[in-house]
Amino acid sequence: MDTREVAKAREGAKAARQKFAPVTGENKASQPLEVVQIDHTSADIILVDSFERQTIGRPWVTLAIDVATRLVTGYYTSLEAPSRLSVALCLTQAVAPKAELLAELACDVPWPAQGKPHSIHVDNGRDFRSRAFRSACADWGIDLVYRPPASPHFGGHIERLIGTMMGAVHLLPGTTQSSIAAKGDYDAESKATMTLSEFDRWFALEICRYNNSIHSSLGCTPVAKWEALSEQMTGDIPFEMEAFQVSFLPSELRKIRRDGIHLFQIRYWSDALAGHIGRGDGKVVVRYDPRDISMIWVELDDGRYVEARYRNLEIPPVSLWEYREAMRKARALGKSGSNELVLAELIRQQRQIEAESRGLTKAERRTRERKGTLKGTNSAVSTTEGLRPIDTGDTSRPLFKVERW
Repeated sequence: MDTREVAKAREGAKAARQKFAPVTGENKASQPLEVVQIDHTSADIILVDSFERQTIGRPWVTLAIDVATRLVTGYYTSLEAPSRLSVALCLTQAVAPKAELLAELACDVPWPAQGKPHSIHVDNGRDFRSRAFRSACADWGIDLVYRPPASPHFGGHIERLIGTMMGAVHLLPGTTQSSIAAKGDYDAESKATMTLSEFDRWFALEICRYNNSIHSSLGCTPVAKWEALSEQMTGDIPFEMEAFQVSFLPSELRKIRRDGIHLFQIRYWSDALAGHIGRGDGKVVVRYDPRDISMIWVELDDGRYVEARYRNLEIPPVSLWEYREAMRKARALGKSGSNELVLAELIRQQRQIEAESRGLTKAERRTRERKGTLKGTNSAVSTTEGLRPIDTGDTSRPLFKVERW
């Protein structure tokens, strides 16, 4: 029987096309950062929470690879599904020098990847098609190239990298393997032992091992290839790394009102906005980090960003999904009044219940673990210095942040 027809009947037309359709052309690059490919995958491992070591599900990984040298330039791990934020954090790490990251890992092997890529090759996912991502690439002079539909071989480098990384993940406790058949009767949930932070650290070290291992296509290590071609490298590092990352964050259009910026029915204020009230009828671009909405960035006429924070200081720092969950519960309870006051009350109640409870469901444990991102886990931009929840029983601590002179 015809092999292609058998595959089509058993696995579908798409699978048959991927296996037997002709592959034309090549994705080549002669210099570092000429072409960088980015993609996401759900890691084949079950993680546990850091409080009770109970299972919370599989993490997502975003990876970036340089085509010319096969060097992994950046990565990002999270419990969240792929989004614009995942791309922003992975790309920012890819551009930035790795000295600080290597110091945190206590790793002395080289990871020379740094600099802004000339072009980025991505698939047609919604996170890569967003207006914020396309405009940020244009602003920084990065050429954005989309993979032709139904042509996975155009992203062959990043696909092979993901396969290699998942092969290493399959050796960890709690792995789900790549399929049900490969998993067999192995109980992944009962064997799971790694938290997100532990997996993140392991994954970073695995990238370092990959970068310093002989690559079959190169005949040398990716690091050696990068160093051999580094004299021809023309990629630059943005002077303002925070501005680079902020430009890739999700955005909304809002007016500057007399009481500040209104976003998610929360008011934000900065004294720098006072001189822009009533000037023109247009709206300004407002960017936010979904992990911590206590601060936003407002783009003014001259292209610079101004940080604005909660106008109501009673609201604790909170992620966007935690805020929406609190508002959903408020509507279910029939609570009315200012969203800001309702939010502050509900968030404090929820956090107290979660801190005291020892029998949380898997979804609740996952939710609690995600809140750890507010403490700066795997984050380069979430360093806001706003008010934080305090121990009101400790009378020696000030109620507000104090600046000492």
